[in-house]
Amino acid sequence: MTVAEALDALLGSDRTGDLVAGARETMDRRERNTEHGGAVIAALRETGMSWRDVEVATRIPRTTAQRWAEPPDRAAPEE
Repeated sequence: MTVAEALDALLGSDRTGDLVAGARETMDRRERNTEHGGAVIAALRETGMSWRDVEVATRIPRTTAQRWAEPPDRAAPEE
């Protein structure tokens, strides 16, 4: 994939600020995807799936799935 293709995928026709805007959009999407993915993983766990089952079914590493599914107010504080 070329940089132009990546920017088209991220920004569409609005390519103002190209590289910086593309990087910001990437981070915004990552944050949203993590939040949404965490909610889905938490729902999978509520159905009775083990962390191993979640890992096998989703191909998301167990530790990542556990981190995403932990509500922010219950997560360990960063040091």
